Amino acid sequence: MTDNDTILEASDIKTYFPMRRGLFQKLYGYKKAVDGVSFKIERGETLGVVGESGCGKSTLGKTIMRLIEPARGSLWYYPKSGGEKKEAGIDFFKIDSRAELFKYRRRFQMIFQDPNSSLDPKWRACDIVEEPLIVHNVYSDRRERLKFVCGLLERVGISAEMAERYPHEFSGGQKQRIGIARALALNPEIIVADEPVSALDVSVQAQVLNLMRELQAEFGLTYIFISHNLGVINHISDRVMVLYMGRVMELADGERFFERQFHPYSRLLKDSILTFDERSRDNFLKKFENNELTHKEVSDLSVAAKDEVETSGNYCYFSPRCDYKTDICSKERPVLREIEPGRFAACHNCLN
Repeated sequence: MTDNDTILEASDIKTYFPMRRGLFQKLYGYKKAVDGVSFKIERGETLGVVGESGCGKSTLGKTIMRLIEPARGSLWYYPKSGGEKKEAGIDFFKIDSRAELFKYRRRFQMIFQDPNSSLDPKWRACDIVEEPLIVHNVYSDRRERLKFVCGLLERVGISAEMAERYPHEFSGGQKQRIGIARALALNPEIIVADEPVSALDVSVQAQVLNLMRELQAEFGLTYIFISHNLGVINHISDRVMVLYMGRVMELADGERFFERQFHPYSRLLKDSILTFDERSRDNFLKKFENNELTHKEVSDLSVAAKDEVETSGNYCYFSPRCDYKTDICSKERPVLREIEPGRFAACHNCLN
């Protein structure tokens, strides 16, 4: 694809949260949840955003949706109608008018992590999917609107007979399908999917992922797919962006990323994927019981347990945990640079 296919271009997105303490809640600093994230997404592409809990990936998704306002940065969006020229785009973060923001919100939709908390328990499935159509005044005739809603629910696997049911009458996978239908109701171009299958059983995860891929091809959707699970990211993503403490560590084509990782943190994430092979599992449990695990195996188990790191210094945030660190890592923060065509990494000592 060329630059003319770009639908979204983020530049230096920063999202900070004020930290206060004491009786009078005196401000003493900021938590850098997202710290200078930049990327491009091509139309019809799936960008997988992966990292540990607390790395800033969900905050990034909510910032893109403007559910959380950024501290700085730009997010250029190029609509279908005139996306061939950069002048036709609009900086989504610079929209101040509520009316204009309301108009563009139709183009951006979100699928939330927990279907139990994202669906109103007092509303029927058809009401939940119908709500955005009412808010945006789509289909003035209610019969026509309900016909569209039932058709959309059937497309995601919820029959018309089930449309009158309430959320508690559905399984977890069915609830998430309702959430997907709601996101599709306004015919968006971009969907931010925040851990959409993490609350589901493994057997159901594959069904929902396959449904999302089918819908992407059918409706021409662009996904920003957020997950802590590299296996899920591998299944659905065209490109992979690795976040650590609010910063991009690596950005690469999905297939090439899983063949080889250039950043030590990416390698650590990849190596931490537990195998489902029964023999390997039994061997691992035996070594665990006999206290015979190697240092690397223990590190892989504790991949999500990281020390609190000061994020105001000019150094690599990952260096306290890195086996490949050198003197420069504690003195100079690495910038995200192109290591090979289409692959970027923020590391002084790339594993190439």
